[in-house]
Amino acid sequence: MAGVTNLNIKIDRDLKAKADKLFNDMGMNLTTAVNVFVRQAVLEKAIPFRIYRNGEPAGATVTVPQRQNAMQEIRNILSGVESSGIDLDQARAERRTARFERND
Repeated sequence: MAGVTNLNIKIDRDLKAKADKLFNDMGMNLTTAVNVFVRQAVLEKAIPFRIYRNGEPAGATVTVPQRQNAMQEIRNILSGVESSGIDLDQARAERRTARFERND
């Protein structure tokens, strides 16, 4: 590498140990991983992944009760499908037939 320079950064000791293990498992060291990150950032002219405040995308926080309600709604829908006697394979076949006929 022509024109190499050193970069000194401060990082939490435990985080560094975890990163070292991860990158070693991937066949590289922390220096190589940082170089990969920086090269990709320069290529994309941006940080090569999304960064969110508090670690989560805005509006994407789902509470446990919301998740439980959604899962119950899915169960209700599925039980309705099963009890109605609808054969999902038959429904898919009919949908494919309908698509085929529309394209004729």
